[in-house]
Amino acid sequence: MWKITEKKLVSEDGEDYTGYGVACGECSVEDITSEQTVITRLADELNRYEASPIHIWDIVENFLAEL
Repeated sequence: MWKITEKKLVSEDGEDYTGYGVACGECSVEDITSEQTVITRLADELNRYEASPIHIWDIVENFLAEL
């Protein structure tokens, strides 16, 4: 099952922000977006389609391209 991760980060401009990502077992992708609604949608889709961690980078790339 894919879960949302959250990490406090600092941008190159020195601004604090929260970066959201996804994780499933040993596989994780951090800082995909700073928008909680976007990462919730991605995690829901990953779980609905039982996405394999093997394909996560392609899935994230395609998901972000569709935004």
